[in-house]
Amino acid sequence: MKRQLVIVLTLSFLVGFKARAQQITGTVFELNTSNKEVLLEGASISWINTSIGVISNAKGEFAINSQGVTDRRLIVSFVGLKTDTILVNHHKHLKIVLKSNGKQLDEVVFAQQRESTMVSVQPRKTEILTSKELKKAACCNLGESFQTNTTVDVTYRDGVTGSKELQVLGLAGAYTQILTENAPVITGLGTTYGIYGIPGTQIDQIHIVKGPGSVVFGPESISGMINVELKDPMRADKLFVNGYLDGYARAELNVDKTFKLSKDLSTLFSFHIDRFKLKMDQNDDSFLDMPMLQNINVLSKWKYESGSGWFSQNSIKYLNENREGGQSHFYNDNTQFDPSIYGQQLKTNRFEFYGRTGFIVPSGSYKSLGLQYSYVLHDLSGFYGLRSNNGHQQSINLRLIYNQTIGRLNSLNMGASYRLDKINEQFGNLQLNNDLTMPGVFVENTFSGEGSRPLSIVIGGRADWANGELVFTPRGNVKWSVDKNTDMRFSIGTGFKTANVLAENANIKVSNREIVIQGPLKFEKALNYGFNINRKFEIDYRKGSIGVDLYRTQFTNKIIPDYDTDPTKVFFNNLDGKSYANNIQVEAAYYILKPVELKVAYKYLDVFRKTDGQRIVEPFVPKHRAVASLFYESFNRKWNANFTWQWFGSKKMPYLNEVFQPEISDYNSYSKTYSTINLQLTRNWKDFELYLGAENLLDFRQQNYIVGSANPNTGFFDASYIWGPVEGRRMYAGFRYKIDR
Repeated sequence: MKRQLVIVLTLSFLVGFKARAQQITGTVFELNTSNKEVLLEGASISWINTSIGVISNAKGEFAINSQGVTDRRLIVSFVGLKTDTILVNHHKHLKIVLKSNGKQLDEVVFAQQRESTMVSVQPRKTEILTSKELKKAACCNLGESFQTNTTVDVTYRDGVTGSKELQVLGLAGAYTQILTENAPVITGLGTTYGIYGIPGTQIDQIHIVKGPGSVVFGPESISGMINVELKDPMRADKLFVNGYLDGYARAELNVDKTFKLSKDLSTLFSFHIDRFKLKMDQNDDSFLDMPMLQNINVLSKWKYESGSGWFSQNSIKYLNENREGGQSHFYNDNTQFDPSIYGQQLKTNRFEFYGRTGFIVPSGSYKSLGLQYSYVLHDLSGFYGLRSNNGHQQSINLRLIYNQTIGRLNSLNMGASYRLDKINEQFGNLQLNNDLTMPGVFVENTFSGEGSRPLSIVIGGRADWANGELVFTPRGNVKWSVDKNTDMRFSIGTGFKTANVLAENANIKVSNREIVIQGPLKFEKALNYGFNINRKFEIDYRKGSIGVDLYRTQFTNKIIPDYDTDPTKVFFNNLDGKSYANNIQVEAAYYILKPVELKVAYKYLDVFRKTDGQRIVEPFVPKHRAVASLFYESFNRKWNANFTWQWFGSKKMPYLNEVFQPEISDYNSYSKTYSTINLQLTRNWKDFELYLGAENLLDFRQQNYIVGSANPNTGFFDASYIWGPVEGRRMYAGFRYKIDR
C-alpha cells in the first residue's frame, strides 16, 4: 500500500489535470457612485457566440469552462451596468470592473438578486446549489444541506442511530454517486454516515445530476450524481467562524483559516466539532429519540497555480466520530453483552487524501493532461445490542485524463482509471469481504453547437474489468436551445455497482432480524433515461423559471432486501423479475415582489418491482412530495428570511406480523401523510451574521417506530419502522463571522 501511495504522489507532479486547466477564473466589480470598486454578485459571464455561461457568486468570483472555445472573448453583463467584452489570451485570474449605464436605481437593485439555485448551460443538466442557498438553513453537514431542495430527498433509516441517506429519483442512496471535488471518497463503509463527514460551512457549491453522470467519473451513478465543491483556498475568506446551538443542546463550532504562502500557493485549514450529549425520550418508549454523538473533522487543503499552466490541489482530512444510542439507561460502562439492556455504539476513524494535478500543453490547439487521485482509510468498531460491528476499508482511485479540442466545436476526453477497494465488515456472526479491483478506460466527446438554436451533444462510453468481468457503460446527453430562454435535454445511459449489503442497509443492524444472503450477489446494473425542459421568463419586470423533469430507471439486476417474507429475517438476493423507478418533477420559481422569491415544486415517484407477475411497491418511498418556499432579502441586504413548507405523501411500510402490530399503535401498511415547516431569519452586518431558526415548527413526530422495545435483546425487535421525524420541533441560533480576503 505504501508503494502505491508513493506512485500516486510521484505521478501527481508529472501530469496535468484537465478540468481546472480548462477554467478561466476572475472577479467582477461594480464602480459605484463614489468611484469605489464593490464586489458584484449575479453578473453574467459568457463566451461570445456560445451558450457557455456562468454567474458570479457572492464575492463577485466566477469560473467558466473554456473547453472547445475558439473565440476567446468574454461577454460580462449586469442589468443597469455597461456590458464589457474581454479578450482572454492567458489563464491568469481576471479582474473586471463594470460601470453604470445610467439606468434607474431600482432596476440595478433588483438585478442584484442572485439565483441561489442555478442550472448549468451544459448538455448534461446540472443543478447548482450555491452558498446562498445553503445559508437558508443551518446546514450543519451535507446531510442537512437539502432542506430547501426538491431533487434530493433526505430520509431517516432507523430510530436508534439517526442515520440518513440522500435519495435521488426515489432510489436508495447507494445508487447516487457522491463525489468530493470529483473524488469518490464516500463509498463502502462511508456510505452509512459519510454525509455527516462534510460540514456545511466547508461547502462552496453542490452540483446535482439526475440520472447517469459523465463516464469520466466512473460507472456508479445510476440514479444520479452529487459533487461537493469545497471552499477555494485562493478565494475564501481569510477567517471564517461559525457557531451553532439548538434547543436540544446540540452545539457546533467551525473555524476556517486561509493562508497565502506565495502568489502561487495558498492553503485552507478547517476545524469542525459537532457535539450532542442530551438524553431525550419524548415518547416514553425507553429509547433515545436521537443518538448522542461527537464528530471532530479536520481538513487541510492546498492549492498551487503557477500561471504558466501548472495546477495542483490536494486535500487531507481526518474524521473521528463517536455515536451512541439505545435505551436511555444505557451508559458507556455497561457491558455490551448485558442482555437486560440495549445499547448501540459506533466509533469511526477515517482518513482521506484526494487531489488533482495538471498541466496545459503549450500548443496552438487546446490540450491538457492530468491526474486525479484519492485514498481512503476507514476503521469502525462498535456494537448494536448483543451483536458486534467492526469494519476496515482501504480504497484507491486513480484517473488519468487527456483532453484536446478538435476543430472549433468538439472537445475530446479520454483516459484510463483504476479502482481498488478492500472492504471487510463483521456484524454478529456474519463476516463479509467485498473486494473490488477495477481497471477501466473511457472516452467522451462534447459537441458544442452554434447559431440561434444550438444543439449540443455529449457521447461517451467506458469499459471496466471489474473483478474479472468486462462491463461496458455507454452514455449520451443532448441539449437543444429552442430559444434564448428555453432549453430541452435528453439523457440516456447505463451504470453498475457492487453491493455492500451491510453498509447500504444499516437499518437492519437495529433489529434482531437474521440476515440471509441467498446465493452469490452479482453486480447491480440499470438503464436510466430522462427528458427535461426548462423555461426562463419575465413578468412585470420580475424574473421566473419553470422546469419539468421525466426520468425512468430500469434495473437488469438489483440486490433486493426482502423484509416481507418473514418478519424475523431479511433475505438478500439478486433481482428475480423486473424493477423500475419512475420520476416526474415540476418546479417553478418567481420573484412575486422585488425582494421576495417564491419556489414551488411537486414530485411524483413510482418505485416498484415485478416478480412472478406480482407488482411489489418498494417500502419507505413517498409517492408524492410537495415543497413551497419563500425567500426574502432586503434591498440593503442586512436582513433575509426563509420559509419552507414540505408535504410528504404516504409510504409503503414493510409487512409486520399481526402478533407485533399492536406494539406500533398506528401501524398500517402505508404511513400517514404529514407536513413540516422550517423558518430562518438572518441579520447581516459587515463582517458578522446572526441567524435564528426553527425546524419542524409544527412539532410533528412519529410516536411509534420501534417494534419490541420492551425486550430488545430477547424477542422480536426492529427500530427501522420509521417514516417521519422523531425529534420534534428544533429551535436554533447561530452566528457567522468573517474577515474578507
